[in-house]
Amino acid sequence: MPDLSPFHVWFVFAHILGVFLFLLAHGVSVWVLFRLQSERNPVIMRALLDLSNRSMTMLLIGFLVWLIAGILAGFSGDFWTTGRYWIWASLVVALALVVIMTPLGRMYLDRVRIAVGMDKKTGVVDPDFVVDGGAVDAAVASGRPMLLAVIGLGGVAVLSYLMMFKPF
Repeated sequence: MPDLSPFHVWFVFAHILGVFLFLLAHGVSVWVLFRLQSERNPVIMRALLDLSNRSMTMLLIGFLVWLIAGILAGFSGDFWTTGRYWIWASLVVALALVVIMTPLGRMYLDRVRIAVGMDKKTGVVDPDFVVDGGAVDAAVASGRPMLLAVIGLGGVAVLSYLMMFKPF
């Protein structure tokens, strides 16, 4: 492998920018999760769900920049093979967060999308759909936005700790 050490600071810079982009885009969905708890107007709910869906492209770009730049920074800083395991723990935590939070958030938002007459993949609204208030209430009540927020914030705190203090 070529010597990447001259680019280390740039990889770290890109890694941090990727994290900021990811968190900025993800903040949209987090806000939507909380806002849906008190909203029952199907038109507004559809707009919120569409906004959340539209933020996913930027979220994925941020995540890929975060992940790839972080891996490259690990190589350029010679962290992968030093016998210290904070970087491996960081990768495991990040991937665990994706595995845990993606289905929890997506399945919840998909239930709400279906309840307000949206196709869960395309977001297209069926013009003949009649919204059932009970189904909307049940779909909204099925989510746990506070749990997702706590897991996400806790994960970011653990990742920040590992990156800054490199404890082991």
